Amino acid sequence: MFLPYLSASSAISLSLYLHSHKIVKLLNLNLSTRKGSRTEPKNFRPISLLPLLSKLIEKTIHDQVQNYCNENNIFFAFQSGFRGKHSTDTCLTYLHDKILKGFDEGLLTGMIAIDLQKAFDTIDHEILLSKMPLLGFSNNTINWFRSYLSNRTFHVSLNSYMSSAGKIVCGVPQGSILGPLLFLLYINDMPQAVESDLFLYADDSGLVFQHKNISNINQQLNKDFHNICLWFIDNKLSIHFGEDKTKCILFASKQKIKHAGKLEISFNNIEIKQYSSLTYLGCILDNTLSGEAMAIKTIKKINARLKFLQRKNDFLTPDLRRLLCNALIQPHFDYVCSSWFPNLTQKLKKRLQTTQNKCIRFCLQLSSRTRLTFQHHEKINWLPIKERVYQNILSHVFKSINNDSPIYMRDIFKTASQSNISTRQAYCRLTQPLRKTNMGLNSISYLGPSLWNKLPENIKQSSSLNTFKHKVKELYLKKSPIIL
Repeated sequence: MFLPYLSASSAISLSLYLHSHKIVKLLNLNLSTRKGSRTEPKNFRPISLLPLLSKLIEKTIHDQVQNYCNENNIFFAFQSGFRGKHSTDTCLTYLHDKILKGFDEGLLTGMIAIDLQKAFDTIDHEILLSKMPLLGFSNNTINWFRSYLSNRTFHVSLNSYMSSAGKIVCGVPQGSILGPLLFLLYINDMPQAVESDLFLYADDSGLVFQHKNISNINQQLNKDFHNICLWFIDNKLSIHFGEDKTKCILFASKQKIKHAGKLEISFNNIEIKQYSSLTYLGCILDNTLSGEAMAIKTIKKINARLKFLQRKNDFLTPDLRRLLCNALIQPHFDYVCSSWFPNLTQKLKKRLQTTQNKCIRFCLQLSSRTRLTFQHHEKINWLPIKERVYQNILSHVFKSINNDSPIYMRDIFKTASQSNISTRQAYCRLTQPLRKTNMGLNSISYLGPSLWNKLPENIKQSSSLNTFKHKVKELYLKKSPIIL
C-alpha cells in the first residue's frame, strides 16, 4: 500500500516535524473511563492532547489506510470495533442469533469473555511495524508510522504541579485518530490462533464454540484458550485474570441448562470461573438468554433518569422534556433490544411498557392515572415498546439488504430466489428459516424475515434508512390499538 499524499504537501512535512518534537501531556483529571474507585491510579486512562494540525493529518491518513483495508478485505470479518457500519449492536445481535439457533438445534454454547490489561497502552511498536509489510503496506508508509510512534514523551499534571518528562516506549496515543486503527491492525491476526468462533470489539474478545456434548466444548475451548494466551504472550499483551475479569459461561435452553454440565477452562493452573450471567459489551447475557437481567437493568436506569428529570420539571418546557427523554432515556430502551426483548416473559414486557408510559406522561404533563391512547403516542411520536423493537429489527434487515451493515449481518437474511418470483419481488421478500422451538422463533434470523415480508413494498423500497424508519413508524402507529 502507498499513501499518495505524503510527499507532496508541506503540511505533511510540518506534521512530521510536530511528531518528531511531540510533547504529550497526560492529565489525570476528569479522564477516568474505567470502573472502580477514583483513588486507584489503575482506574485512570491517560488521554493524549495532540495539536490540531496533527489531528487533521491523522484524519487524512486514517481514511486512506481504512479504505485500503476495506478494499482488500484485510480486517477480520468479526471485528466490530472502530469500523464503519459495525457496532456493539451488530456484534451482540449476531451473537444472540447464533446462540438461539444453537438452542433450536439442541446445541450447547460455551463462551469465554477475555479481558485484556491496558491493551492500547502495551502495543509493541516494533511488532506492529513488522506486521505491516505482511498486510501490503509500502516502506514509505511504514517509515511514516515509525516516525508517528517514536520519540513521544509525556508529563503528568496535577493542580499546579507537573512531573518530569517520561519517554513513551509502547502503546498508541489514546485520544488520537490513528490509535484505534493501529490497534485493529495489531490484533488482526489473532483469529489465526484459534479454531473456535472469535468475536471482537476492539480489545473485547469472546471465544465461542457450540456442540451437543459438554466434553467436546471443554476440549476445544481449552485448546483455543491456550493458543490465544500464547498469542498474547508473543505479542506482548496480557490477559486480566484477576478480579473476575476473564470469565466463561455455558448457554443452553431452560430444559437443558440444569443437566448441561460444567465448563472447566484453565491456563497454567489458573481456572477461569464460570458464571450464570456476564456482561459483554454492555449487555447482560444470562445462560438461557432470557433477557430478564437486561430488562431489569434497563428499567432501573430509566426510572433513575426519569426521577432526575422530574425534579427539574419546573425548568423544562414541553419540547425540552421530550428532547431530554429522547436523549437520556430512549437509548436504554433501544440498546440491543432486538436481541433481548423477544425472549422476555409477558410480565417483564408489561413492566417495560409501564416504564415507557411514565415517560410519556412526564413529557405530556399528564397525571399518573391518565389512560394513554393512540393520540398520546402519535402526539409524542413514540411507538410502544413492542413495535419499537420491531422497528429496530426491521432496520437491521433494511441495512443488510442495502449493504449498509457488516457482512456477517448480511448472511443472516437471504432474499427469496424461487423461479416463479420476479427479480423485483424476490428482492422485497426474504426466505424464512425453519425453527422448531420458541427460542428459535425469537431469533432475529426468524423474526426479521417474518416482519419484513409483511411490509408494503413501498416501505421496503425506501430511499434511505431514515425514510424507512419513519414509514414503519407511521404504519405501526396506524395499526396499533394503543390503549394502555
